[in-house]
Amino acid sequence: MDSPEQSTSQTRESSSSLTDGSESEQRLGPEEHRSNPASVDTSREFQTDDRIIVGIPTYNEEVAIGSVVLNSQQYADEVIVVDDGSTDQTVEIATQAGATVIKHPENKGKGGAIKTLLSHAQNRDLDALVLLDGDGQHVPRDIPDVVEPILQKECDFTIGSRYLDEETTETPLHRRIGQRVLDYLTLGSSGQNLTDTQSGFRAFSPGAVAKMNLRTDGMGVESEMIGEATANNLDIKEVPIDVRYDNIDGQTYSSMQHGLTVAAFITQLIRDRHPMLFFGVPALLMLIAGGGVMTHSAWLYQATGQFHQWRVIISGFTILVGTICLFCGLVLSQVQHMIRGHLN
Repeated sequence: MDSPEQSTSQTRESSSSLTDGSESEQRLGPEEHRSNPASVDTSREFQTDDRIIVGIPTYNEEVAIGSVVLNSQQYADEVIVVDDGSTDQTVEIATQAGATVIKHPENKGKGGAIKTLLSHAQNRDLDALVLLDGDGQHVPRDIPDVVEPILQKECDFTIGSRYLDEETTETPLHRRIGQRVLDYLTLGSSGQNLTDTQSGFRAFSPGAVAKMNLRTDGMGVESEMIGEATANNLDIKEVPIDVRYDNIDGQTYSSMQHGLTVAAFITQLIRDRHPMLFFGVPALLMLIAGGGVMTHSAWLYQATGQFHQWRVIISGFTILVGTICLFCGLVLSQVQHMIRGHLN
């Protein structure tokens, strides 16, 4: 991923920088533009009457953000960058590249940056909002493919999938295994069977933007958006995209830490949205295991006269915990149905 090196007269001369809700405007002359590769043509290639806004959450992405903004401008009417408390030159480079920059005074997390983008987009006149990462993994030339189903009213929410074409995926094997685990967990929380639930390349209709009521500030935001779309009966469609991993250093966390963080959040979503599933499955397993050990202990006592005290105690405790879990699942599920009925 190349960082911008040369200036170009085609870079926008004005951009907005928003901090803590206040708006100020800077005017930069071409000589002040530190990063704007001459190889990038900022004239718009994707011609449409629809208004498209690209949103980019960033944190310490000075190496790639200039190129990502400049390439995204070829397909969008406006590029909005939310800087999540970066300590490098991300804000300056994004501003000089012509993006509207919204700055968080401190790091909140990717979910916090996306919530800011969605909130800001609701006050914009747009036909589609596109989200992509600022580290250069996503290729902006895929924006027309990702946004087209939204503009054609085929769906409310599109996800750029790296795995619809499994034969050409560049994702490292260890990441793919972890992502499949997260895909299955997301299936449990949302009921959506998708090939790439963790892709950050997405597009939303104005209606979908308004209905994304997100709560997480962390890395589980991709799964939560899918859950919100399902809860609001929004149509979801996956679109194949390209992705780059060579010489990309966009991981805020290690792959293991990232995966565990997302898995923990998705588990919480399952608990909150499907309490009977969350409590009922473990309860059923404990009741079966405890009942089986208890039955076997009784058979041993009947056949040999030997009483296995600890087997009976452990199996009895397992049955008790399973019963409590089942009771919790039933009660919470009923409460959830009552709340939904009241809201409807």
